Order: sequence, then C-alpha cells, then structure tokens
Amino acid sequence: MLDVLASGNGEEEFWYSNIPDDYVETFKQWNNSFLGQGSFREVVVLVDHEPVGVVWPFEVVFTGGICFGFWRRIVGHRTFDLPTYRIDMTPFIPILRNATHSIQFCVRGQPKTLQNWYVSGRLHVWFSNSSTYTASPNPLGSSHYISPTANLTAGGHVGSGNTSFSINTTASRQDPSYYLEYNNLQFYQLHANGSVLFQKVSQTTSFVSPLSRGYYSFALEASEQIHPNGSIYLQASLSQLYHRNSTDILHGFHVIEHAEVAATGVLSIDGNKGWSSGNTSVRLTYDSPRREYVRDVKVIGVQVVSDYEIDKSVGSFLLQIPGS
Repeated sequence: MLDVLASGNGEEEFWYSNIPDDYVETFKQWNNSFLGQGSFREVVVLVDHEPVGVVWPFEVVFTGGICFGFWRRIVGHRTFDLPTYRIDMTPFIPILRNATHSIQFCVRGQPKTLQNWYVSGRLHVWFSNSSTYTASPNPLGSSHYISPTANLTAGGHVGSGNTSFSINTTASRQDPSYYLEYNNLQFYQLHANGSVLFQKVSQTTSFVSPLSRGYYSFALEASEQIHPNGSIYLQASLSQLYHRNSTDILHGFHVIEHAEVAATGVLSIDGNKGWSSGNTSVRLTYDSPRREYVRDVKVIGVQVVSDYEIDKSVGSFLLQIPGS
C-alpha cells in the first residue's frame, strides 16, 4: 500500500483559485493580475513510467491562509495533519517483487503547475510465508489501467468593459478502478473604478478508488478594497466539507472521516501594520469499529465559546466554557 502526501505551496498554495492562462490579464488596466495554470490539480502515481493510480487533493488551508482572522484560535481541517491518499499496490506485486523498479509521482495542472508542490510517498509492505496469494499475470492490463490524463474542459466569459469574468472548469476520470468528478466555478468582478475586487470560488470533488471513496467541497466569497493610500480591507467567508470512507487494508474494516468548517473574517493592512478578526466553527466525526470520535468547536473573535468532545473508545465528556 502506498500513502501519497501532496501539498501545494508558494504560488500553488491556493491552487483552487488559480485561473487558466487566457484570463490572468483580464484586469490588467487596473494593475490586477492572477496566478495561472488553472485550478485543476492531480497527482499521478507511476511504476516504471506507467500510470497505476491517481489522487485529486483536498484543499488544505494553512494557518495564515486567505484571512488569518479565520484561524486565531482553531485551524481548518487537516491543517496540522495533512491528509495522505492511499493507493492499492497489491495488483502490481508480480512486477515489484522482481528486480529493481521505480515509483514516481507526477503533478499535473492545466496543463502544468506553478511553483511548488511537495509530493512524497510511504510504501507499506506486509510479508507472509503463505503461498495462497494469486495475482493477475498482467497487472498493467485493462483491469488496472489508468489513463495518462483526465478528461478536462475549461470555459469562461468576460463581461463588458473587462470588469468581470467567470470560469467553469470540469474534469473526470472513468478508469476501471477509479471514478472521479471535479467542478470548479469562479467569478470575479471589479467595483468602484477597480478599487474593489469581488471573488467567488466554488469547488467540488468526488472520488471512488480501490481503497477510498468520498467527496470534498470548498466555497469562498471575498471582497477586497484597496484605498488610495495603499491600505487594504478584506471581508471573506469560507466553508469546507471533507468526507472520506477508507478501507483499512490490513484489517478489512472501514473508517469514515467527516469534517465541516465554516468561517467569516475581516482583514485590514495599512503599511507594516495589520489586524484581523473572525468567527470559526469546526466539526469532526471519526467512525470505525475501534473508535467513535466527535469534536465540535466554535470560536467568536478570539474566544472559544463552545467545545464539545465525545470519544467512545475512552469514555465521553462535555466541556463547558465559562460564559458560553
């Protein structure tokens, strides 16, 4: 089993809000440009240059991401524990157990990416003296075939006067072992002679693979105002949903992880000084035959107003914050 870690950073930190290169200079006359190479990203796993698995990543938001008032007391889902994505390598044992082979990763965008993605892997191997295992004599045949690229389309529309534009990007894979669907819708509009930029991003990803199935959703609305003195004022709201049903390959049971994040915030920057405030809620549920866990935290400003936790593997308790 291969665990794949994929993290977008630098100009790829907010990859889900990047736009196709054809639109990056739409607001050029207002000295406003965007990052390109589109919003779609996938990590393809290859054995000896042949594709054997694919990952479409979750939109992890780091602790200063978008509006740092979102994350003053709590952070988004998986921020401190980036998700890994599991690839079943069992069908390829007949290849891997003979001689020397390479496992490679390729990050694809529209068609490329900017800088930079950190991608790594962790290969888990279980040994057995049993001779009962049988494998396909042709593991790279049709039953385990992965197409080299996804089916990808992107279209947009620029409004009159070049003061607004929208982009819709869709992608899909319908390989024998993988079924994935992706949709990203973005809308940008300028107001007040270019001094106010409104942004709306909505993205959904659903996936079915040999070891997991589920869906992600991401929605962002932001209004950024630039004053004549160069100061910036941002208002933003964010919502995320993470749902993944994974198979424990060693024990055979399922693990369901579900998380919901909602945040609103403001950010003001004036020269070297700035301040930010926000309200955030995070709810996580984790369910497996060995553990049931729930955590629900709400923050207003910098005050934790409620923090509910229940863990059936070790008992349960309710934590009440004074004044809540």
